[in-house]
Amino acid sequence: MRKSFFRLILEFILGGAVIMLTTYIFDDVYVKDFGVACLIAIVLALLNTFVKPVLSFIAFPITLLSLGLFQLVINGFVLEIAQMILAPDFYIPSFGLTILMSVVISILYSLLGIGKIND
Repeated sequence: MRKSFFRLILEFILGGAVIMLTTYIFDDVYVKDFGVACLIAIVLALLNTFVKPVLSFIAFPITLLSLGLFQLVINGFVLEIAQMILAPDFYIPSFGLTILMSVVISILYSLLGIGKIND
């Protein structure tokens, strides 16, 4: 079933709140304000829809050999692309912190039910 427009906006606002929460958890991460955090959530949703499947397909042999752990690197790379797109207003100093932040974001998204297709 398709999501309603209100549900989609609510998920982007909750996604922005998750991004802001992770910036409070990791002091080195910089996000300008809550509006930018919501924009990051939108960019991550678009990247996860269009770019991540391509990266996962290309990296399937490595992911298989690492028993799925390489998927963490792919998630970090998607967050790194989002950082490049929103560069002056969003900054993560290292790739290791990017991977760690992507894990925390994924956990919080799943706890809140953000991004689930079925309602």
